[in-house]
This record gives sequence, structure tokens and C-alpha cells, in this order.
Amino acid sequence: MSEFKNNSELLNLLLRWWKHLLGVALIALVLSAIFSSPFIITPKYKSFAVLYPANIIPMGNETPTEQMLQVLESDVIRDSVTNLFHLYETYGINQKGSSSTSNLIKQYQESVVFRKTEYESVVVEVLDKDPTQARDMVESIIFFFNKKERFLQQEKAMELVKILDTQVTRKRAEMDSMETILTGIRQNYGILDYALQTEYATERYLEVISTPSRKMNAKEIEPLLDALKEKGGEFMALNEHLWRVRGGYNDLKEQLEAAERDVEKNLTYCNVITNPVVADKKAYPIRWLIVAVSVLSTLLISVLFLSIAENVRGKDTVNEH
Repeated sequence: MSEFKNNSELLNLLLRWWKHLLGVALIALVLSAIFSSPFIITPKYKSFAVLYPANIIPMGNETPTEQMLQVLESDVIRDSVTNLFHLYETYGINQKGSSSTSNLIKQYQESVVFRKTEYESVVVEVLDKDPTQARDMVESIIFFFNKKERFLQQEKAMELVKILDTQVTRKRAEMDSMETILTGIRQNYGILDYALQTEYATERYLEVISTPSRKMNAKEIEPLLDALKEKGGEFMALNEHLWRVRGGYNDLKEQLEAAERDVEKNLTYCNVITNPVVADKKAYPIRWLIVAVSVLSTLLISVLFLSIAENVRGKDTVNEH
């Protein structure tokens, strides 16, 4: 019953004051249309691109999409775009002012938006009063992103190249040192192949001592046997260790060559799914929305004001009686 009474009072209020409310609505309509016109609010055009990350080496626990967002929001890309398009002048900011950098960053963040989609892609949006410049800014952001990501990848690859180059040099020095020792053993003791020479010397020695008439020839084999006894074990151990070191050296050499290729390669680090275009229709401001909200807000405030005024008048009338 109370709700019906309130609705009835509201309807009576609207019927009594409809001409005034209509006038107020028309005034709000005209004023909002004027203040949202291009003469007051500079229209802006939107250009956008949809990107997927590609060839990005993960850093930490971030996904490639999250890493892409971090790079897109870096100060390097913002400064590059600022310098290329003279954004201080575009945004009407005095570059020599005390808060020029803060004002630029604020305006840039309002005009340039990066957001992640539910499909793990990234949308790059740019608002600008010049539709062509909006498109060009999106393209430049993509270009500077690839450049920055390439620098990060090459920087990381260069660090790996330095580490691997040091390890390869050490392995090479170790190999050369063992080769020198083995060469000395070969030259001074005549050991070339421990296994074959041991087998040959043993067979020859047994053959000689088993034939009484040839026992005197045993002295011919003794120098080789003595050399094998003295340096054979060292020769064999060095030879086996050299084989392992040479294998490690070859593995490191392959890794070094791969890292050097990473430094030299020139890749792109995003796939452009939707290319930016020059907009043929402004995206800001949305005049009909501004006008509608302004008219409705004005009517609501007017009705509220009239309702309060009538309630006050009714109480005064009751008090007089």
C-alpha cells in the first residue's frame, strides 16, 4: 500500500511539472550536445592490433604473453614512440615544465592501452586525434617491441657465448696439455698404442723365451717391455681421459656455435593476427552516450529536487493549520 502511494505521488508530481521537466531536459540536451561537440572535446580515433607472442625465451615464471605485456609497457618503447611522434607537442605538454614527464606518462597511459585477452593474445590500442597517426603508433609499437625483445634475447645469448667461450678455451688448453705429455711419451718411450704394443711385446717375448736358440734375442724386446711397464699405465690413462675431454670439448663447441647463431639471428617476436588500420569513425567521445547520461541525470536531479520541495511545502502547510 505504501509503495502504491509513493508511485502515485511520483506520477502526480510528473504530471504537474512535466512542462518544466521537459524544458529542463531540452536545455540539458542542447548543452550536452554543445559541450560534447568537436569544438569543445577533440574527437579521437582508435587503431588497434592483436598480437600473439612468438620465439620468446621464458624468463622466470611469466608466460610469453605476460612477458610480452611487460616489454610493451617498458619505458624504452614509450620513450621511442614519444620521440618518433613528438608526443610532447601532440599532447600539448611543455617539455621544460616541472611535471612534464609525469604528465606525458599519464597522457600516454590514457591514449595507449595494452591488454591480455582470454585467448592469451595481446591487444594494442591507441587513441589519437589523427587516425593515421593512431595507426602508425600501433605499427611503431610493434616494431619497437620486436627491437627490444631482440636486444634482450641477444644480450642473454651474448652472456652465454662468453661463458661457453671461456669453457671451450679451458678445455682446449687441457687437451693441448695432455697432447703435449702424450707426444713426449711417444717420442721418448716409443709407445704409440698401448694395447697393440703390449699384445705384440708379450707374444714376441713368450715366443723368444720358449725357443732356447732365440733366448738371446729377448733383449731386443726388453726396452719396449720396460717402457710399457714404466709409462704404459700413464699413457693409457691420459689417452682415455683425453678422449673424454675431447668429447666434452666438442659438445661445448656445438653449444657455443648455437649461442653465436642466436646472437646473429634476426627474428620477429610476435605474430600479428589483426593489423592496425586507419579508422574512418571516431571512437571518442561517444556523443549520444554523453547526451543520454546528461539528460537522464538532469531529470533525476530535477525530480528529486521537486519531490523534496513539495514535501517541505506540505509540512509547512500542515504546521500553519
